[in-house]
Formats: sequence, structure tokens, C-alpha cells
Amino acid sequence: MRKTALLTLAFVATLALVAVTALPVHAGDMGKKMGHEMGTVTKTGEIIDSACYIQKGAKGPGHKDCAIKCADAGIPLALLEDGTNEVIWLTSAQHGPANDQVKPYTAQKVHITGTLSERGGAKLLTVEKIEPAS
Repeated sequence: MRKTALLTLAFVATLALVAVTALPVHAGDMGKKMGHEMGTVTKTGEIIDSACYIQKGAKGPGHKDCAIKCADAGIPLALLEDGTNEVIWLTSAQHGPANDQVKPYTAQKVHITGTLSERGGAKLLTVEKIEPAS
């Protein structure tokens, strides 16, 4: 991937993550009253590079090195949920990107426990615990 394209992807993905992670901060209790916070859940799936997966379907061990480079460039890592193939955006408890927290598990199947929120079809999981799936 050319450097310019990678930087553009990083910028767009960062804007998307900021927009999604800002919703719970600005909505406060309103989101809870409207039923958009779904509570604590455990989800299972593969940690993916969101841009390459959405654009090209890239995932798995063969894409691990590229996914780590994209994560280092600011592309958000996400969870590709088993069974539904839904992409779930990940955030840290401080409402920032969870890349540093989940990067060691890139291209691996994991169990993630955290608070799941949903709005407009987008799902956001605040990572509290992550462990390899057996």
C-alpha cells in the first residue's frame, strides 16, 4: 500500500473511530435511556485491520504483518465476530483506540469482555478483558 493511501486510510479510520467513540461521551445517560448501551458481554472472533478487511476482505495469519503496519499507522483494529461476521469497533476504557491493547492478538481468535454499545448499526465494544480463544 502506498504511503499516501495508507495515511489517507489512517485519517479516515481515525475520524470514524473518534466519531463512534465520542457518542457515549457526549450522549451521557441519554444513550442508556434509549437502550443503545447493551451492557457487559463477551464476544468471540478474530482481531482484524478494519480498513483492509472492509476494502479487500483481508484477514487471517497471512495478513498479520500488514495488519500490524496498518495499526501502527493509526488504522483501528476491530473484532470480526464469529457467526455473524460483523465488524465490531474496539475502544479502550479511556474512550481512545484499543490498538495497543489488542495488537498482540492481531489475526488471532480471541474472547473480549467489555461494554457493548450500538447506534445506527455501528457497534462499539469497550475492551475490559481480552484473552486467546481456546
